[in-house]
Amino acid sequence: MPIQESSATALVRLTGLAIFCFNENQQRGEFGVIRVPNHKLTIKIQKPVFQEGSESDLVVYEDIAVYENLPKEDVEIEFSVEQPAIAGYEIYQPGDFDRLKSTDLNDFRWLVDFDKLHDQAPLQKANATDRDPLTKVYIPHGFFYTHQLDQNLFFEKVEKDATGAELQRESFGNIAETIGVKLEGSAVKVAVRIAGKEEIHTLERVEGLPHLVSIVNMDPSANAVYSDMPDYYKYFASPSGVQVDLAPVIEDGGEQRVEGGAIGVREEEILLLVGHGPGERKRDLVHCQGPPPLSAKS
Repeated sequence: MPIQESSATALVRLTGLAIFCFNENQQRGEFGVIRVPNHKLTIKIQKPVFQEGSESDLVVYEDIAVYENLPKEDVEIEFSVEQPAIAGYEIYQPGDFDRLKSTDLNDFRWLVDFDKLHDQAPLQKANATDRDPLTKVYIPHGFFYTHQLDQNLFFEKVEKDATGAELQRESFGNIAETIGVKLEGSAVKVAVRIAGKEEIHTLERVEGLPHLVSIVNMDPSANAVYSDMPDYYKYFASPSGVQVDLAPVIEDGGEQRVEGGAIGVREEEILLLVGHGPGERKRDLVHCQGPPPLSAKS
């Protein structure tokens, strides 16, 4: 069942390397955008306008603000919703889900469930000392779903031991490219904080014409890696040392170019979205029991 996006005040779309969780105490979704050196974070806030000179009612999106070349540290994005339609948050996951058979392209469970990757084994905080900074994004009163699913790229699940040796490989399926969040209220405010300075953008509701906020954290180079899973294991780990990679299936004689990026979630779980690059723009998402909510001090 397609999501009715036109009833939103603002639509948020998140693509690229990040950890995502649902914070039940704060009743909101929280992203930790992982600021690895080879990824670039871009934030674009747009408003709908009718195109001048058009004989029909053609709506296009016009930039309100674009943030590029952001510093790796001391960046935060916080949304707020006035007179929200949703009290806390909601997740679109109707009925049963089977990654190899399900047909609802907006089901949130196209994101990768990290717990299931590790057969529900409890994960723990990793001891890595080389973690990258996180840009934190807070989104309350949202309706969370898969905005875009890559139906053309099929993945295998590859388990590796602590030495990196492959243990087993099995079919996994398709993976979400982009998380969508629908925010509905009389207005949506977007606070962008950079190095102690804050800019607030107020997006007033326009009936039937939602504003658009895009957050992308991608490696723009032509030779970016297809999977950023090792970056996630800097933040959480399996007690057994087993790690999982997601490998694209390549047809015999064919060549598959994919690139890196990622995202994650939780309900006290974490979801990751592994993105790919220019031309391909693929993403895989992951989900796990793991570290504390991003609002907690760690």
